[in-house]
Amino acid sequence: MVERGAARFELDATQQRAVQGELFVLEPEAVHTGMAAIPEGWMYKVLYIEPSIVHEWGQRDGSPPHAARWVVFRDVALRHALEHAHGALRSEAVGSLALEEAVLGAVAALRPHLKPGPPARGRDRAEHAAVRRARQHLKDRWDERVTLPELAAVAGLSRFELVRRFREQTDLTPHAFQTNLRIERARALLNAGLAPAAVAAECGFADQPHLTRVFKRAVGVSPGRYARAQ
Repeated sequence: MVERGAARFELDATQQRAVQGELFVLEPEAVHTGMAAIPEGWMYKVLYIEPSIVHEWGQRDGSPPHAARWVVFRDVALRHALEHAHGALRSEAVGSLALEEAVLGAVAALRPHLKPGPPARGRDRAEHAAVRRARQHLKDRWDERVTLPELAAVAGLSRFELVRRFREQTDLTPHAFQTNLRIERARALLNAGLAPAAVAAECGFADQPHLTRVFKRAVGVSPGRYARAQ
């Protein structure tokens, strides 16, 4: 995604140009040039995606897409998803599950810009059981670090399909679901008189500031203020 200025590049004997606010997709192994299109130069962020990740779309939803529909384009939703993914990659406070969801969210937002494979087959009832297995796994390990590959293995779905089905059936991502479990436990411990620092350690948060940020976003007040109100 181009953040500033403009770039020009040659790709498969075609001349391409991308300016601020635009995105561009290059196929793996594509031979291309890249240079500034204006004297002021350009700045961009890039996300390199292993082809195997794209192919995970084919595990249960038909054949995976293989190529982009276009090279340079605009898509506000995809841009925001990419910015969110880059922010998660830079943040040391973001847990593994949230990080992987952010990156997969960016990859999923790219999907409309890829040439589709054959139509998806109909869903089966086993997928509902798979989400239940994932939900129970998060309940059993609500205070532990859970990765998306681990959760997908428990569910028996690909990572992409798990996040999609989980959101369809719970209105939450797996990370949001686990965070809600931690918040509920934190509220119970604060009600019991435990100090916020001890609650943070007990509930799987990185530290007290991490608990404060997440708790205030979910409950509307800080843990300390919540405890004093009880």
